[in-house]
Amino acid sequence: MGIKRKIKNFIYLKKNYPLSEKTIVPDSNKKTILIIDTQIPTFDMDSASNRITEIAKFLAKNYNVYIMDSANRIPKVESKKYIENLNSNDITIYTPYLNKYGVMRGKKYFLKKLIPKLDFVWLHRPEVFRDYVDFFRNNAPNAKVIYDMVDIHYLRMERGLQIKYDKNRAKEAVYFKYIETELCRKADKIAVISEKEKDFMKDFVEESKLFTISNVHNLKVKPEETPAFEKRNGIFFIGGFLHDPNVDAVEVLYHKIMPLVWEQLPNLKITIIGAEAPESILEMNSAQFEVVGFVENIIPYYEKCFASVSPLRFGAGVKGKIGQALEYTLPVITTEIGAEGMFLENEITALIAGNEDCQKFADNIIAICKNKELWNTLHQNSEKAIYPFSIDAQKEELFRLLS
Repeated sequence: MGIKRKIKNFIYLKKNYPLSEKTIVPDSNKKTILIIDTQIPTFDMDSASNRITEIAKFLAKNYNVYIMDSANRIPKVESKKYIENLNSNDITIYTPYLNKYGVMRGKKYFLKKLIPKLDFVWLHRPEVFRDYVDFFRNNAPNAKVIYDMVDIHYLRMERGLQIKYDKNRAKEAVYFKYIETELCRKADKIAVISEKEKDFMKDFVEESKLFTISNVHNLKVKPEETPAFEKRNGIFFIGGFLHDPNVDAVEVLYHKIMPLVWEQLPNLKITIIGAEAPESILEMNSAQFEVVGFVENIIPYYEKCFASVSPLRFGAGVKGKIGQALEYTLPVITTEIGAEGMFLENEITALIAGNEDCQKFADNIIAICKNKELWNTLHQNSEKAIYPFSIDAQKEELFRLLS
């Protein structure tokens, strides 16, 4: 680290730290887990972050849990709410600090103190696994290394390339395929996000290494506690736009699906929620197709809209946007790709169209906005749909993973 950067970091720490006042004392009777992610998990920004946040909160009831981001930077003040949320659940987050002599203690010091105590290292996302697997193999030989795939990235990319070829994305797919099918063998255990992806990975690693740890969702409200069909209007899409499938889904909504819907429901409004929208999507903004960007509190959309729509044509893993809608008993309209790995039943727990069937997707939107009986069926069945993703349904698999 250069002297200028050291001075800059010192000033920043002096001005803004600590980012949390809570001190967590580890329990010597519990095993210790270090989770490393690409960032301090932002539970309200992306599905993978929300998943690892919920997993960490559960594990902290039974283990000493630490989280460290892999980025080569100090956590900024914008991370404060995420750090405080995790700290409030007895999870220790790596943040640098200035000792009594004014010397900054950073990641090297943090890891040096923690490594002798480690029982498990949970490497979240493929790039983190790539960067850290050998480090912990060499420096913490007694700790079991868990590779949490989140989803199979190269599979998602290859599916996207079939729709729209991109030379750079094709190179990325090859890069991720190496991590996810070859380098992954260095892990002691591998967490996959669905039974379908577990079956897929059996071609590359022995089944005994594979454990299904899906998204974590729990019912937030009961159906009777939410506004009735008659009090609702509009639909919405939610998803971060650094994720290619979400960009494609909104383009399909705008160009192919909503024009069909508006032929029968000319006043129906759709809201597009999500950070980092590209200019091509921002230009779609209108009174009927509103692009609002990141929204801090999205609960009002679950309470006032008819449905959450996800016309995904490619992707992999389990879709957090669908689980989140079910948490608030909101009907979901999606595609076969969107429903993949989620145990959904068409017209029972969701409305599901073919990946390229824009007419059927439009018909499903029209139906959910006009058919009270259909809306109530999906609304009432949300608890059934979400149960496989609850902690209660997954805790035994988590404990098996950590055995």
